[in-house]
Amino acid sequence: MRRIPELGAGAVDHRSASRYLLWLVGRQKASTAWGMVTSAVWNASQAFIPVAIGQSLDRGIAGRDSGDLIFWSGVILLLGVVRAAAGIAFYRQTVVSRTVSAGLTVQAVTRHVTKLGGSLSRGQSAGNLTATVTSDVTTIGNGLLHAGRVLGSIVAVIVVTIFMLTISVPLGLMVLVMVPALLALSGLLLRPLYRNQDEYRSQQGRLAARAVDIASGLRVLRGVGGERQFSTAFHTDSAQLRAADTEVARAEANLEAARILMPGLIAAITTYAAALFALDQQVTIGQMVAFYAFAVFLALPLNDIMEGAKQVTQALVSAGRVTALLDTEAPDRARPAVATGTNGAAHLVDRTSGLEVPPSTLMAVACAEPSSAELIARRWARFESSGDVTLDGEPLASLPLSVIRSRVLLARNSDRFFGGTITHEIAPTASPEQLAAAFEVACAADIIDSLPDGSDTRMRGRGRTFSGGELQRLRLARAILAGAEITLLVEPTNAVDAYTEHTVAANLAKYHEALPDDRSTVVFTVSPLLLQHARQVAYVVDGRVVATGSHKELLATHSDYGDLIRRDDALEAGR
Repeated sequence: MRRIPELGAGAVDHRSASRYLLWLVGRQKASTAWGMVTSAVWNASQAFIPVAIGQSLDRGIAGRDSGDLIFWSGVILLLGVVRAAAGIAFYRQTVVSRTVSAGLTVQAVTRHVTKLGGSLSRGQSAGNLTATVTSDVTTIGNGLLHAGRVLGSIVAVIVVTIFMLTISVPLGLMVLVMVPALLALSGLLLRPLYRNQDEYRSQQGRLAARAVDIASGLRVLRGVGGERQFSTAFHTDSAQLRAADTEVARAEANLEAARILMPGLIAAITTYAAALFALDQQVTIGQMVAFYAFAVFLALPLNDIMEGAKQVTQALVSAGRVTALLDTEAPDRARPAVATGTNGAAHLVDRTSGLEVPPSTLMAVACAEPSSAELIARRWARFESSGDVTLDGEPLASLPLSVIRSRVLLARNSDRFFGGTITHEIAPTASPEQLAAAFEVACAADIIDSLPDGSDTRMRGRGRTFSGGELQRLRLARAILAGAEITLLVEPTNAVDAYTEHTVAANLAKYHEALPDDRSTVVFTVSPLLLQHARQVAYVVDGRVVATGSHKELLATHSDYGDLIRRDDALEAGR
C-alpha cells in the first residue's frame, strides 16, 4: 500500500487557490505524469476504435477481403485490451492522487494550526476549521482526481479531430470549430457555480460554528433557559444554508443539462453532415460510420471535461478556504528571532498594567473585573498583543514564541484534556514520584486512588470522566509538573469546595517554598483562601494596579478590595 508522502519543511504555496492546487500536483510529479500518460492512452485507444471499424467496413466487408477483415478485427480487439489496461491503471492513479492530495492538505493545515496555537481562535472559527478539514479536504482531492480525466479527455478530442481532418477536411473543421465554441458557452455556467459554491461554503462554516457553540455550551444553555433562542438561531442559519444549497443545485443542474445537451448536439450535427457527405459520395460508408462513431465517442471526453470543470471549480473554492487559513499569520512571523537564555530567575514587568512579577515569588493578582484577569494573563503569555511587557528586560514581542512557551505557562479552566491515560495527558515523561508529589499538592491524590488503574486509567475526551472540580485539580497538577519559570494560574480553585481550596492554597504555598529560586507563580483570583497564602497581592482596577501588599494589609487600607473579596465570598456561599 502506498504511503502518503511527508510534507517536509518545504514552503506550501498558498498565494492563491490555483497556485495551491498546482503545488499539490507538483508534490506528485511522477504520479501526475503517469496519470496523464495512462489517461491519454486510455482515451486515445478508444478514439482509434472508430478508425479500425471504418477500415474493417471499407476494406474487409465492402472490399470483400477476409484477410483485412480479420486484421482490423484483431486491431479492434487489441485496442479494447489496451483501453481496459490503461483505464484500470488510470482509475487507480486518480484514486491515489485524490488520497495523497487530501493527505497533504490535512498535513499542511495541521502543521499551520499547530504553529498558530492559541491565536487561531481569533482568526478562524471552530466551524470553519471543522469544515476545512472535512468537506474542503475531500473536495480538493476530488478536484485533482478529475483534473487527470480532463487532460486525458482533451488529448482524446484532439486525436479525434485529427482523424476527422484526415478523412474529410470540411467535416473535421466543422468539429474543430463547434467543440471549442460549445465548450466556451458551457464555461459561462461555471461562474455562477463558483459564486454559489463559495457562498454555500461560507454558510456551511457558519452553521458548523453554531453547532459547535451549541454542543459545547449545552449544559449552560439549559441552565439559563437559552435553548429556544439558540435553536431559533440554528434554524435560521440552517435555512440560509438550504437556500445557498438550492442555488448551488440550480447552477449544477444548468451545468448538467449542458453536459448532456452538448455532446448530443455535436453527435447529431456531425452524423447528419457525414450522412449528407456519404450521399454525395464525398466519403465512403465506412468513413461515415467512423464519423458516427467519432461523434458518439466525443460524448465521453466532452462529458468528462464538463464534469471535471465542475469538480475543479469546487476544488478552487475549497482551496481558497484552505489558503485563507494558511495565510493566517503565525505569531512568530515578522518578528526578529532574538537569542535569549535564562540567566537567573525570570523577571516580568508589565508597564501597561503597572504589574511586576519579581523573581522567585508566589504572587496573587485580584482584579475588580474578571475579564481583566484573563486579558492580563493572556498578554503575559503572548496569546494576545503583548503591549509594553518585558521578560528579563527583553520586550516580549521580540522573543521567539518557542522561548516564551518554554518559560511562561498559562493554565486556565478552559484548557482541554484529550482521550488518553491520565499520566499521558498530565506529564508523560514524569516519574511516578513526581506525579505523586504533584497530585498531593493539587489535592488530586484521592481522584487517582479512586480509579481502577490509578494514573494509568484512560480518560474520555475533554476529561468528561471527571467533574469540574476534579478537572481543576488535575489541571493544577499538570501545570505544576510543567516546571515553567513563570506559571500563570487563572482562578484555579473556583470549582472546588472551601475545604479543598484551603488545602490546595496551603499546599501550593508550601510547595513554592521548596522550589528553586528561578520559579515564580502568579495566581489570578479573588478567593481569600488563596490570597492569604500569597507572599504579595496586587489589587487591579480597570486593568491598572492600584495597590500592592499582603492580603491583610490590603484589607486594612483599601475598602474596595475588602468589598470585592466579601462579594466573592457571598457568591460562593450562594452556590
